[in-house]
Amino acid sequence: MPPLFYQDIKRKKEMKPRNWKFWKTENKNDHSLNQGSSKLPKPKDLPDRVGMHLVTQLKLDPDWVWSLKGVVRPTTEKGNFEIRIFDPKEAVISDVKVTNFNSLDDFSEMILFAGCFNKNNGWVDIKRTADKAA
Repeated sequence: MPPLFYQDIKRKKEMKPRNWKFWKTENKNDHSLNQGSSKLPKPKDLPDRVGMHLVTQLKLDPDWVWSLKGVVRPTTEKGNFEIRIFDPKEAVISDVKVTNFNSLDDFSEMILFAGCFNKNNGWVDIKRTADKAA
């Protein structure tokens, strides 16, 4: 039987060196973990300007409007965002999990309103997309 220190040396040769700098990736161009859709924000309450537009310009019930949620995606212009507005209660009933802007691509019937807004100057352009929109 070989001595114990010989077994330790043999085991060390078989072990691969560990990458202790786990925060650094080997391939800098590998974006498999960082998909573009994962960087999009999750559903939130409507921005104030958008909610005010729905209430004042489209004459919708304020209680219903402020119960809605929106998912946004930035555009190429600074301060401009695309928005999709949906009813979270309908999403739960339909068993649709809305995680970001792109998650509504397959469920267009869930989108009540869609459009763009600019958070810097207050410009809002929202259109109805569903017949269910009050």
